Amino acid sequence: MRRFSILIILFAFIFTPVAAQQEAPQTSLNHYIEFLSESSELVIHRFKMLGDYQEDVSRYRKRPDYGLRLPSSGPLEEYYYKKALGGLGVEAAKRKQLNAGLENVWQVLIKLDETCKALETYVRLRDYERDNLKKSDALAAEMQSLFERYAHDKNALYTQIRQIYAGIQNRAATDPYIVTENAMGEVIAAQQRLLEALPYYLDEETKAEWPVALVRQSMLDDEKALATIGNTASQLQYPASDMVGTFKSALVSMQDIKRRALDDHNFAAQQSARHGNAVYLSLVEQFNHDMLEFYKAFVGYSKPGHLLLNYPFFSPVMKAESSEKAAASEGTKPFQDKSFHPLNVKKAAAPASAATIKTLNQYIDWINQSLRQMHLLQMIVRNYQSSAEYYRDPAKAQKRANLSYSHEDFKLPSSEYALLLGASTAIPEPYRKSVTGQAGVLMDVLQEMDGLSIELISYTAEKRYLQDRLKRSDAILDRYLVLFDILDKKKEQLYNDIRRIHESYPNATPQSSWYIAGNAMLKTMDNGHDVMFGMRDYLRGETSKLPETTNLRTDSRQLIADEYKNMKGLQRYGRNNGLCPYTPYEDLGGNAGRFAEKVEQYKPESSGFAAHPYESFYYFYNNELVYQYNNFIELSKAGLLKTVNQPDVFAFRRTAPHKETAPPVKAPEPPVEKPADNVAGVQTNHAEIPVVPQPPARQDAAPLTNGGKPGPEAAAAPIAQAKRDTVYVERVRVDTVYVDRNAQLQNVTRSLDGFAPNNMVLLLDVSSSMNSPYKLPLLKRSIKSLLTLVRPEDMISIVLYSGKARVVLKPTSGSKSAEISRMIDLLQSDGDTDGNEGIKLAYKTANKQYIRAGNNRIVLATDGEFPVSNEVVDMIRENARQDVYLSVFTFGRNEHTGQKLKKLSELGMGSYAHVTDASADLQLILEAQAKKLAGK
Repeated sequence: MRRFSILIILFAFIFTPVAAQQEAPQTSLNHYIEFLSESSELVIHRFKMLGDYQEDVSRYRKRPDYGLRLPSSGPLEEYYYKKALGGLGVEAAKRKQLNAGLENVWQVLIKLDETCKALETYVRLRDYERDNLKKSDALAAEMQSLFERYAHDKNALYTQIRQIYAGIQNRAATDPYIVTENAMGEVIAAQQRLLEALPYYLDEETKAEWPVALVRQSMLDDEKALATIGNTASQLQYPASDMVGTFKSALVSMQDIKRRALDDHNFAAQQSARHGNAVYLSLVEQFNHDMLEFYKAFVGYSKPGHLLLNYPFFSPVMKAESSEKAAASEGTKPFQDKSFHPLNVKKAAAPASAATIKTLNQYIDWINQSLRQMHLLQMIVRNYQSSAEYYRDPAKAQKRANLSYSHEDFKLPSSEYALLLGASTAIPEPYRKSVTGQAGVLMDVLQEMDGLSIELISYTAEKRYLQDRLKRSDAILDRYLVLFDILDKKKEQLYNDIRRIHESYPNATPQSSWYIAGNAMLKTMDNGHDVMFGMRDYLRGETSKLPETTNLRTDSRQLIADEYKNMKGLQRYGRNNGLCPYTPYEDLGGNAGRFAEKVEQYKPESSGFAAHPYESFYYFYNNELVYQYNNFIELSKAGLLKTVNQPDVFAFRRTAPHKETAPPVKAPEPPVEKPADNVAGVQTNHAEIPVVPQPPARQDAAPLTNGGKPGPEAAAAPIAQAKRDTVYVERVRVDTVYVDRNAQLQNVTRSLDGFAPNNMVLLLDVSSSMNSPYKLPLLKRSIKSLLTLVRPEDMISIVLYSGKARVVLKPTSGSKSAEISRMIDLLQSDGDTDGNEGIKLAYKTANKQYIRAGNNRIVLATDGEFPVSNEVVDMIRENARQDVYLSVFTFGRNEHTGQKLKKLSELGMGSYAHVTDASADLQLILEAQAKKLAGK
């Protein structure tokens, strides 16, 4: 028996090398690739560690009491290195070459690991306090050099691997697996070239050029690749065939990052390396852990018939600090206007292709995005204009804080524009030149707007207003007024031409319910458009009569009456399902009648209101009519065309120069009658508060009002009748706060006209207990009622605390109400409640987006009480003193009798309400009306 065991052992020793030699060459080569990917992960970890450490160093240089920290890196893993060395599938001579390259990479990793550990020891011993970070800088520089050396040696080894792989690959070039491998490889190589060209700076304060043109071209190349990458999937066996689609989705994700990167690369982002660094790391992460992982799965599923080669992860490098200097501004050049002859549109014999319909709708989307950006600038320059007036007198301006200007949220829709030009080849040649030319002029107008804002930034920073008494400022604001009007008129011409091109084609499915219902809705939209423009003319004084609304009222009734005939055969999913076509159809029918009624009942407002009356029509038309119509078109399968929003043409108006008058004599303050100690949960302070002189009311005055909610008649009530407590708030950023609650929901106006900008964080309980008709559906309805009114200056965030607390919607402008609405549609009841962490995350989100003198408010929506820690209680109390309030909404068949949630709302100086079917449409609107603009 013992002799038999010895024979088995000898047999194993003899045949193990033979078995190893039977390993396929591709398998051995993939061991080298696996090592490179794993080692690249280690390098990326060190790369990010150094970036975080450098932030701490920068902070330490400013505040030496801060202290430095550096986590332990742990031991260097040898497993994949030894596994690659042990692969015997490659012939000896070539294996020797590969192992030499492998050893080079391994030695760099060892050196990088030693350098990291030296830095860790240096930080742990706090030696930076003794040498003023001298050794820290030397070690950081050495690590940067090692990142670059690693990337070089890794690429050299991979090149050797590819050469050997090409020599052993014996499949025909037409083999679908080889064709797919090559197609994916071209996409991967293109992404690598872009990553190698993008800079990453260790010092984020570095100001340098970012390769915009390169990213734009890469994005356009991706569009071409997306059109062809999946053509061979049907020739592959499952599950390899399925990986082609997932690889394509990874490319779409890369494309999305590039699009956001281009649009976010505005003037504010260009002032440092933060934007470029963030894009770089996002692309590296997406490339390594999405695209290459899906490719690796394709390779794995292609076995055993096809042995393919993997790709190693990309390893980042750091660029040397830039010494580039920003070019001096030479003023903003006016856009070059062009005239275009009316299109000679001819009826087409055949329906338009899907690509043509898609491109025409891309034009509409781009116009709407341009209008959103224009409206944002209207708000910004309106606020600047009112502030600038107080700096017209240099002597008095010297005594004030510096005048400043910023348009950091303004973003040119450059990515959509680039994609639009690329897709325009789908439009027939006779029309293409005109529509692309018109789009180019609109883009030039937006670029001039951006340039004027950039000029205002340097103008205010250099205090040139003290020398020229706002002369250049006035010229820029006058120019803005012209540009806003030009963009409005030119977008209308472009839309009309796009629509004429669309209508020149016969519809492919004229009998479908999508087409029949869409046409009926378009007729309503056209009449709504006429009413909207009639209201504009009336408020401009160009006509003496309100617009006729008979046709719009008729359309509204007809849409409702013909619903089941028009929508026959279309599936109804329910109002809470974002894919249900009945919801936008029904809403447009009802809203059209409401719009007609709104116009008919219009009466000129009394003087003293900050907002122009057109504003409410602007929001209603875009959110209640255009949004619903475009939502239906997006759901349809009938080749229909969207429509454009309309701008608020009265949002920015030039004001006459402000003439300061002598300050009024301060009258003695009357004694304050002591009210109840607590008004709607707000702790009052009856100490005497010094009066701060305020500038006169203006069209865009900053909000200076309450932490509670005013009634709609508050502005019109005589001052003598307004008895309010004054709440003293310590924080400098907060103005006087007045309490005036309207808990009975009486006479609530469905408008945010005259109310302060909102920074509203919706803290939503979507645990499984919320799955009831009296809970989650009412919550969704309440939020959507507010979305019909929100303005671009309103910011909405959503935090969920079902299971792990998480932000599902970062602060989003009201101009993106459709995006917010889609997020609401996706909410589902599931999981447990983690209220404490949800509240913490909500306050973090609210403070990050804080709006000075705005309505900074967290709305906690839940169906029941939960334990709250002392830490969270203190956080609520402290934030309320800092002008961040907490309101609580409860849901359920019966009103809650518990006192904990009510106590939280009192601590948070907010409201407490039980939401029912009767109050769901108004309750959240009331929270958004919690602060009024000055003078309201």
